[in-house]
Amino acid sequence: MCGSAIATSVNAQIASTENPDAKKKEYPAKKSSTNEQSFLERYYDLRNTYPALTDLHGYYAASSQTKGKFIERYNQIKAAYPNLKDAYGSYAGSEYTLENFIKRYYEMKDTYPELTKYYTAYAGSNHVLVDFIKRYNEIKASASDLSEFYGDYAASNNPLSEFSARYYGVKASNTGMKNCFGEYAGSTRKLSN
Repeated sequence: MCGSAIATSVNAQIASTENPDAKKKEYPAKKSSTNEQSFLERYYDLRNTYPALTDLHGYYAASSQTKGKFIERYNQIKAAYPNLKDAYGSYAGSEYTLENFIKRYYEMKDTYPELTKYYTAYAGSNHVLVDFIKRYNEIKASASDLSEFYGDYAASNNPLSEFSARYYGVKASNTGMKNCFGEYAGSTRKLSN
């Protein structure tokens, strides 16, 4: 009976992320290959399909996951860790198993309990903790105007000059995706094709 209840709950969560609303606003069409798509194409692709998942569009656009895999991973962490809402996008876009992602999350939480805003950024990054903290301290010391994006920079592989240029470039553009500036700046995808 418990297995049936869990399966029903997971199926309900999966269904709740889908929006079959035929009246949704249309955005630019996507390309067929995940690796060829620009940040904006991926952003609008997920936004067209799942408009209610507003906090996830940028994570998907910056990731290398297919849309189906991203949503599968989102539902996986949502079902397993309902209290870690801030971690959903980082995990879904990462390459880690859920077990390894959670280990990394708690590694940072246990080591740097005062840096609560950055647990998920670290857990989804490909940096070891010491390198993540070096990058965090680098941007904190030299770019106080980017304080909202310290985690995005520390998690990225972009040098600070490139991260800043990408951030200010997308901020100055009229893309309509204000809540994804950090994800774009930390990614390697072109803004558009």
